[in-house]
Amino acid sequence: MTVLELTTADTAAAAVPGSRRRALRRVLRNPLAAVGLVVVVVAVLAALLADLVAPFPYDRTNFGAALQPPSPAHWFGTDELGRDQFSRVLFGLRASVGVGVLSVALSLAVGVPLGLLSGFYGWLDPVISRLTDTLLAFPFLVLAVGLAAILGPSLATATIAIGVAQIPAIIRVTRGETLRLRGMDYVAAAVAGGAGDGVLLRRHILPNAVNALIVQATVNVPAAILGEAVLSFLGLGLRPPNPSLGGMLSSAESLFRDGPWLVVFPGVAIVLLTLALNLFGDGLRDALDPREVRR
Repeated sequence: MTVLELTTADTAAAAVPGSRRRALRRVLRNPLAAVGLVVVVVAVLAALLADLVAPFPYDRTNFGAALQPPSPAHWFGTDELGRDQFSRVLFGLRASVGVGVLSVALSLAVGVPLGLLSGFYGWLDPVISRLTDTLLAFPFLVLAVGLAAILGPSLATATIAIGVAQIPAIIRVTRGETLRLRGMDYVAAAVAGGAGDGVLLRRHILPNAVNALIVQATVNVPAAILGEAVLSFLGLGLRPPNPSLGGMLSSAESLFRDGPWLVVFPGVAIVLLTLALNLFGDGLRDALDPREVRR
């Protein structure tokens, strides 16, 4: 590499971590985003530590305490089999958070390389773009439900189906960032210095596209959580007796009059988690906006 390319690359690379630290400080100064972050952290910790936090095993039945309303012994009440709803909501959160994170990771692992190739190589762009447009013609949930129905019901199936359904959005975001970054001065300097395609993509384009991908991921995670709830509600996700928030809602549908708490608490958990993720994502998007990062 030439001195010009090294200097330009190092300057761009050094600016990225500093800008992200400033962005994080701006997120924490945003009350709604900070509250969203706190709720997300609490939910993730509760999901990860469900074995320690849950007062009862999620599958322990007690027919003598069936359909008990919320009480000091059972904070969220019990279901028709006497199972503690608080414990089941905690383990349901684990399933939701796991699917949300893993499905988005899958979509990033597949979508980012395809988006980079599409934006960087003009001869590949029509092929990948037409494939992306074809997948985007199907609504997210329709595509996820169709894939889950083909693959069969399981948590792994739900993760794969949701991840595949989110790949087109990742490809589109990555492609757009690649096209934008190709015209930057530091990329032109690297090309003039003799940098190969791999160096350009790995060192100059991908690190500077991460901000947009982070924001897109924060949008995709709550969508994935809702998708998992829908699939489980339809019987295409996690199978009973393993708890999932969508499956709990499905089981409680016929018991709403006798036990409304069976619907309320899983539903509130889904709403709070997705709302918190959206609030945090909105704050992160504003904080990572290029006009804000320069300040």
